[in-house]
Amino acid sequence: MNILPMETMHLTDDLRKQLVDYTYKIVGCMHTVYKEVATGLPEPIFQECLEIALSEQGFVTHREYQHSPVFHGVTLSSHIRLDFIVEGARGNVIIECKSIQNLTDRERMQLFGYMRATEFPIGILVNFGSFPKAEIERYYFDRKKNLISAF
Repeated sequence: MNILPMETMHLTDDLRKQLVDYTYKIVGCMHTVYKEVATGLPEPIFQECLEIALSEQGFVTHREYQHSPVFHGVTLSSHIRLDFIVEGARGNVIIECKSIQNLTDRERMQLFGYMRATEFPIGILVNFGSFPKAEIERYYFDRKKNLISAF
């Protein structure tokens, strides 16, 4: 993994456990989709399957969620499109889906940009195109410190 041009913070063991527990069922849905859908299919197939799996687990999701960032207090007319937002009591979770050979810093930076633009605290990057298992990376954004850390 390349070094990303950003600062990271150290998560306490307690916070890390809370975040893992909070995202456990979401990640479980990702594993279910990976096991049941053929690798090598395009990203929209995996997105639709993940939407079904999350719904079956009772999650409220917003697919292809559009968000207009704010600059100097002005909401931009331009927008970003996030693959998924999963509503949650601890904060909304961004899910960015890929179906590529391997995740790179390019995909991570895309997710980090989304997390900073929305100020949503949790982001999950999933790659359904990898073999022999899905690549799943979870990140936490502390907006007060403007830092992101893997968990």
